[in-house]
Amino acid sequence: MIDWINAALATLAASTSVDNPAGLAAIFLIAASCDIGIPFPFVLDTIVFFTVYKLGALSWPVLLVLVVLLGGSMMGTSILYWVSRLLGSRFVDWVGRRSKFLRRNLEQFQNRLGKWRIPLIVAARLTPGLMQVSSVAAGTTRIPYHQMVLSVVFSFVVYDGTLIALGTIARLGLRDVGPQYSAWIVIGFVGIMTAIFAAVYLIRRKARWYQRSSNTLTKD
Repeated sequence: MIDWINAALATLAASTSVDNPAGLAAIFLIAASCDIGIPFPFVLDTIVFFTVYKLGALSWPVLLVLVVLLGGSMMGTSILYWVSRLLGSRFVDWVGRRSKFLRRNLEQFQNRLGKWRIPLIVAARLTPGLMQVSSVAAGTTRIPYHQMVLSVVFSFVVYDGTLIALGTIARLGLRDVGPQYSAWIVIGFVGIMTAIFAAVYLIRRKARWYQRSSNTLTKD
């Protein structure tokens, strides 16, 4: 298992090169798919973290990966935004019939969109499960496209900046660790990210429970 992960990491390192356009295209498509709503859990996170860990934050491959990721993210979000904006309620109804989660959260998110649109969208994009909700809500409420673009850029800076920081810390703290242990480092990183996402999910779930309880008490 560990040998397989090490081999996959070696392939990943080779894909983050200007000499491998197919690998970069795959990263671009994965990024676009994630923003549309097709999940690839921790794939992109691992790419950023591992590239920074192996080559350092101030390296050409890291810059190349970040540009490709931002381009793919912008593409996926733009597709969802413009489809939602052009089709409006028809698209929302179609998606709502297939996703109870989206239907449940979309109306709440739309009602919150007021003066502070960009910070709210950025916060949603950084919250597991709400990225696509924010894109659809922005499209159906006809938020200016440039505000959506700024939201994508700001959320990208915050999230991927955190991954770069984690990769840099691992690189500085584990500089003398042999390459054969790279798989364990990546497994540890995925474990940390899983714990963070699980904590966010539980906090959101508890907050919704308190909100429903408060609404029930208010009605009574």
